[in-house]
Amino acid sequence: MPIALVSHCLLNQNAKVSDGAICPGIVSPVIDLLRERGFRILQMPCPEFTFAGPDRWWQSKEQYDTPTYREHCRELARAVVDEMVVNPLAVDPSAVDPSAPGTEVVVIGIDGSPSSGVDLVTSAPGWRGEPGRADAWTVVPGRGVWIEELEAEFRSRGLRPPRMVGVGMDLPGATPDSLRLDLESGLAG
Repeated sequence: MPIALVSHCLLNQNAKVSDGAICPGIVSPVIDLLRERGFRILQMPCPEFTFAGPDRWWQSKEQYDTPTYREHCRELARAVVDEMVVNPLAVDPSAVDPSAPGTEVVVIGIDGSPSSGVDLVTSAPGWRGEPGRADAWTVVPGRGVWIEELEAEFRSRGLRPPRMVGVGMDLPGATPDSLRLDLESGLAG
């Protein structure tokens, strides 16, 4: 049975920064697709929520890229990889090592997120997070801080990081249906 390590906010939109949710509760089209494909769904923690709480401001990758936030993400990554290692499906090493034949493992991240971006992150080197200036950032290629630390934790244990797929929830114009299309494309590629 394939395993999907899913970004927290895909299963709980209440964790999003103020006005960041695109639907109430769960992003059903994404989760439904994973279920249709037979994935076992494991929810990862939201590093931004556990670090700054529900009443936080928007931030760019540069603002989150601090030693303290990286250490927070490393602690969460250790817990996620621990869960994979002790997971009953992980008795077969292929469940946590995508280079081995067998169980497929995929991380579903949030493109546009400064933390959970897989292929795209928000960047604004001089921005200070003023709420009225959300247009002060740009979207650039790169991994978010959380995804970088999660990959590093897999590598530190001698495991190849799972395949990463980003859905563009934090990109302009995102809808639940566009996220399903992002996931379909990412799983196919």
